[in-house]
Amino acid sequence: MKTLPCLPAVVMLATGLLASCAAPPITKVPVSFAASASDKSLSGQLLADVNAYRVSKGRNALVRNAGLDRLAQEHSEFMRANRGKFKIDGGHNVSHLGFEGRALRARTSLNITTLAENVAAASTKSMPAFVRMWANSRGHEYNMSASWTDTGIGVVVDSDGTVFATQLFGSPVMNRMEMADRLHQY
Repeated sequence: MKTLPCLPAVVMLATGLLASCAAPPITKVPVSFAASASDKSLSGQLLADVNAYRVSKGRNALVRNAGLDRLAQEHSEFMRANRGKFKIDGGHNVSHLGFEGRALRARTSLNITTLAENVAAASTKSMPAFVRMWANSRGHEYNMSASWTDTGIGVVVDSDGTVFATQLFGSPVMNRMEMADRLHQY
């Protein structure tokens, strides 16, 4: 689980210039909750299961964000390509490496000033198992049930059947009042 609030403006500006040169702009294309329920892909199933979990906690369903999807997919592919090389909580197949860069890209391209991330790797294609793993971890559970509006999901299956999943959570901020409200949640 990784969460990053707003960074100082000077750092954001300086780093934002570098990031904007390195990556193409990310566009936001929301996908409705109804459309995601009919998506039988692993990422669609994960979204449906996380949204069912959120609804059970009294939260609104998340809207799929194409820009966040791309960031999450890139990270899942990175974890698969570098599996066995990480050391996070005893796991060697998952990492939040590069999260600050993903957060910066989400801020500069999608107007998402606060971003959170859940990652997991398991030898199952059962997306409810991923939701149960995250629900049993305080930080991951917070990310699944907090007041986010948007999500991006990336899922990669390696040749041995190991599934790597990344889910990003965020909310676009449209004005200063909304930003102040979001920052007061932390």
